[in-house]
Amino acid sequence: MPSPPPGSPHSRVHIAPVGFEVERILEPIARERADRVYLVTRDEKDAAAPFVAEVEHRLGRMPWPIDVRIVRTDLWDVFRALASYRSIFTLEGRTDRNAPDVLPLRVNVSTGTKITAIAGTLACMLWKGEPYYVQVSRAWYSDRTPRVRAVHDVVERVDPVNVYELRSPARELVEVLEALDRRGGALRKHELIRELGLDRPGPDRGVITSPQAQHGRLRRRLDPLEQRWGFIEAESAGPRGRVRLTEQGRLALGLFSRAVGRTPNSDHSRS
Repeated sequence: MPSPPPGSPHSRVHIAPVGFEVERILEPIARERADRVYLVTRDEKDAAAPFVAEVEHRLGRMPWPIDVRIVRTDLWDVFRALASYRSIFTLEGRTDRNAPDVLPLRVNVSTGTKITAIAGTLACMLWKGEPYYVQVSRAWYSDRTPRVRAVHDVVERVDPVNVYELRSPARELVEVLEALDRRGGALRKHELIRELGLDRPGPDRGVITSPQAQHGRLRRRLDPLEQRWGFIEAESAGPRGRVRLTEQGRLALGLFSRAVGRTPNSDHSRS
């Protein structure tokens, strides 16, 4: 019987970044009889490529079918790694942290790089995921050139990692980032008001109000984006002052915008 398709609420899904580990990746997957596994790596020329191939080979020999997907990302950039994780959570229908009757997506935060461990933990805080850490009793690659071995490391236990909920910016705040991005990353405030439709009547605004009221509505959106999140910079005061998207804001679009992050950058899959 083939693995359930992506988005099945009861499918057992794991994400595992691949560094120089084998058993540390395989053991939790085997214990839980995972339906689908996303192996996160860099490119074919990466030093960990033989380990990716070995993990994929051993998963193919499991006594039940596993849908194995290779996802390539930058393992040393936390925001880009997190954006790749978001794509997987989106594809699997795990972006609602409080959704009932949906199995959490399981994330290995003991393999790969420290950056992928941070990204994996943050992904579970933002969306419906459970991170875990695989303790090993010994390994054979501590101070030597890493290579695949028959027994690579000995798993001692798999520990859950407790996390709390991390809330994303409100939708109306993300719309400001999307508006700036559509227009090249910077707009004058009066232009941003028009782009967001704050100068038009709507079901929650009634009749068109004064320019001062429109700028008040805009300011209530800009203040948290600038002061709390650091996603924008308001370069000067007044209606002609410019609002600019920061680099953090551009990266945030990869995490929170509905327009991106739909499909993981997976170069092949096997079930």
